[in-house]
Amino acid sequence: MPATSRRGLIQHLLQYPVLELATPAEHMAAVRLLARIEAAAEAGRWYDASIAASKGFVRRTATRKPDDGSAHYLHAELLTERQGGPLLDAARPKALIYANAPGRPLALVGAMYSLKRGEQGPSPGGPITRWHSHLVCTVGEQRGVKPPDDGSCPPGARLRQGSEMLHVWFTGDLRSAFAVSAPEPELCKAGLLPGGYCRNLDGKRRGM
Repeated sequence: MPATSRRGLIQHLLQYPVLELATPAEHMAAVRLLARIEAAAEAGRWYDASIAASKGFVRRTATRKPDDGSAHYLHAELLTERQGGPLLDAARPKALIYANAPGRPLALVGAMYSLKRGEQGPSPGGPITRWHSHLVCTVGEQRGVKPPDDGSCPPGARLRQGSEMLHVWFTGDLRSAFAVSAPEPELCKAGLLPGGYCRNLDGKRRGM
């Protein structure tokens, strides 16, 4: 999809927004939105996963294989649905995203804002603040689940486009803060991922 796109399937959007495509007003709106989200993280003490859990953010930790040393991205979801109010409320993300690496405490790396199916997210930052979606298997109006690797759905379920979501990453710079998927080089630079993992990542990138 073109870099000016403001929504689409995750695999069709560029990983990073092209900041130069935003108007000055859109650029400033994206800066303000990021500042509000960062301020909400400080005020809500989201960096402390235990405090976040006490505020309703539910953690579900995936089973890790014995030889898996990667940084899993754990989504701690706020299960209570938004009732009224703005579609994009900086202080009320749908999930907090933590890097869950072996032998390290959970590290807050981002927040996710999502909508109900059929809603379209506002894009105050124009092409900087992009909403992505995934293909999911659903039964009726139930919540979708990730399809198997072959793209098929189990009997009774059908493949459809899921609800829109916006990721915001705490990397310290505007471009990577609004990356579609985890911007690992910038998360490493910010010290949010384990050093060994980052060195391996850097080595892989240099060997490409």
